[in-house]
Amino acid sequence: MELPIPEIPFLPLAAPLQGRPEEFLSPVLERLPPDIKGALRPGPREEVRGEPVHFVLMLTGGTERELLEFSRETEGPFVILSHPAQNSLAAALEAVAKLRAEGRRVVLHHLGDPACREELERSLVAAELARRLKGKRVGIVGEPSPWLVASVPPVEILERKLGLEPVRIPLEEVVHRAQRVASPPRPQGERVEPGEEELAMGGKVYSSLRGIVEERDLSAFTIACFGLLPHRMTACWALARLGSEGTPAGCEGDLTGLIALIISQEVTGSPGFLANPVDVDPKRERLLLAHCTAPFALLDGFRLRTHFESGLGLAVEGTLRKGPYTLVRFGGERLEQGFFVEGNVLPERPGREDICRTQVIFKAPKGALQKLLREPLGNHHVLIPGHHRAVLERFHQLFLAE
Repeated sequence: MELPIPEIPFLPLAAPLQGRPEEFLSPVLERLPPDIKGALRPGPREEVRGEPVHFVLMLTGGTERELLEFSRETEGPFVILSHPAQNSLAAALEAVAKLRAEGRRVVLHHLGDPACREELERSLVAAELARRLKGKRVGIVGEPSPWLVASVPPVEILERKLGLEPVRIPLEEVVHRAQRVASPPRPQGERVEPGEEELAMGGKVYSSLRGIVEERDLSAFTIACFGLLPHRMTACWALARLGSEGTPAGCEGDLTGLIALIISQEVTGSPGFLANPVDVDPKRERLLLAHCTAPFALLDGFRLRTHFESGLGLAVEGTLRKGPYTLVRFGGERLEQGFFVEGNVLPERPGREDICRTQVIFKAPKGALQKLLREPLGNHHVLIPGHHRAVLERFHQLFLAE
């Protein structure tokens, strides 16, 4: 599954001196490919204003001032469309320059550009992704792990830039709920270290978190899972199951990683794999990633292990399905930076005992991994099934970049 091209309203602008917008609209829309033409429709100002991305078509010159006045009524990014007649492009260039000088995020698509169709599709899909994120309730369970010093953006960034609603939940609630679970689901699969006590614990933590998700109406959550260790609990198995059931579930209270997990679910209908980069060989373009949990929906097989660092509880040693993936990391104090690399997960199984249980070899294009070392954005990276770099870069450009 990938996000479809959505239907998006746009605001057509024409200077009164040259006529009404409807007089110019039909020949301009005829320049669009059929699938794109069907996705864009003229809409009233109030409808365009209410969208996460504001699409505006500059039908004629002399429309710069009207666009700027409209921008004063709105928040959020703009996608400006121009065409090769009626001084449309001239007006668009002037207005876009002013909007950017004022700090607004804006993308210009010119219908005379042969690459316009592909670029415009990316903007439409990014707008649909933004629609789907808006209003989602995101749980923050406990305080982020203290070592994630570059992965804790202010929660108001999630609200202001992405329309997400943060919901804070004390970690103690997970523990108390788990202790009261009478009939937890029993984890199935080949076992290495865990015994019956660990199996029961894994099911109880899952039931506890599932109850919180349902009662708080959460679309996703991240949990400060290391805080469970003093109670001889781990969340690894629970997160693997919840992710596979369609609830993006992140580790260690990492908000940047959680955003990528949510995007994976919305763009592909599949969970992502959040992990630590463990080793990198830029010359061979190979990155080793590992973590003690991975959504079962992404695995070709797995074994039940204990948590790597502590030797406690219940973790997942899985084999990630080979094939195309996009490696994603958001970064910066305001999520204004991004790292998006398309590559492939290889069928190799490292089988190392000195790193986290699920271990993945990611093969990247030439030169892509050098940036990981030169300009690191932080620890956790997320593998999203499929190749989605172009859409994710456009989404980041419209909503997060500064």
